[in-house]
Order: sequence, then C-alpha cells, then structure tokens
Amino acid sequence: MADEKLDVHPTRLELLRLKRRKALAEGIADILQKDLETLIVALIEHAQRVHSIRTSLKESLSAAYSLFIESEMLSGTKKVSEIALSVEPLDFDVEVNTTAGVLGIDFPDFQLAKKEADTTKPRFNLSDTPIQLEESASKSAESLKFIVRLAESTAIIREMLEIIALKRRQINRIRFKIIPQIDVTIRYVELILEEIERQDSIRVRVLQRKRKERVVK
Repeated sequence: MADEKLDVHPTRLELLRLKRRKALAEGIADILQKDLETLIVALIEHAQRVHSIRTSLKESLSAAYSLFIESEMLSGTKKVSEIALSVEPLDFDVEVNTTAGVLGIDFPDFQLAKKEADTTKPRFNLSDTPIQLEESASKSAESLKFIVRLAESTAIIREMLEIIALKRRQINRIRFKIIPQIDVTIRYVELILEEIERQDSIRVRVLQRKRKERVVK
C-alpha cells in the first residue's frame, strides 16, 4: 500500500518546511533508537542480576532446609515443633517506593522492613534450642531479603519491557509511517513545482516569440 501524502499547498516555503520536518523526525528517531539500545543493555544487566539473585535464594533456602533437618535429627521432630509453636513469628513488611533508574525513568524500589516489636526480645531460648534451628531461622530471614530483591528486579524488568515496546512502536511509526509520508509529499511538491517552472518557461518563450514577431512586423 502506497504511503498517503500529507495535505499541503505545493509551495517552495512548504517544501522547505517539509524537509525541516523530515530532518526533525529523523533526529527524534535516532534519539529514540539510542534510548532503546540503552534500555536493552540495562535489561540484559537486570536479567543477569535476576539469575544471580535466584541462585543466591536457592542456596539460602537449601541451607535453611538442611539446617532445619539437622535440628530435627538432633532434637527430634516433636521438640522442634514445640519450639516453633512457642516462638513469636517475625512480622515483616515491604515498603514500595520508586527510584530513578536508567534514562531517569522511575523504577520500583522494594525495601524489606522488620517491625520494631520483633527486636525487643530474643526469639529463641538459647539454652533449649539447637544452634542448627537458630541458624536455619537466620537463613530463612536472609531468604526473605533475596525474595524481595527478586520481586523488585522482576518488577523493574516488566517496566522496562513496557517502555522498550513503547519506544519500538514510536520508532516504527516515525520510520515507517511519518517519514515515508513526508517523502511522498516532498516528491509531490517537487513535481508540482517542476511542472509550474516548466509551464512558466514555456510561457516566457511564447511571450518572447510574440514580441519578436511584433518587432518584425
């Protein structure tokens, strides 16, 4: 399907405006392309970070589970269950903010917040609790930090993918819709102007010939 020309008056001034408009559109497309490339590089970095966080989370949870199993082997499942029932559960919250990221875009910022009440007293009776159980609980708490970091990175990646898709649509619209339309219009205006010049040239030659004929008579 041929690109439709813009509705303009075929004048030299309009031709100049069209050429300036094309140059501006090309400049905007170039800027958007550079932004897109920067975002893609940042996206790859975040994807690598997600892989690293997942690996750390897996290791932390695996260590917590292994230590928990050790504590059950040493103290017995019943004893560990009794300790678990007597321990005050940790109360965590996630603070959601935004922070400036690549290209100054606001990205999600998740912070794990432990409520102050949890730090007022020890959670375990150290004389009655196997050290492996305490270490397992510590590893589990560490895992929470990795989970929050993973959620944050995932949210950032989702945001970046949306922005990348938007910029790609903008670039495609400029390069495959707006600029071709301007090119078609420029060619149209140039053809009209050339035709006007040709007709003016013919008119001038006719007038000159008529003057010469009058002089001869």
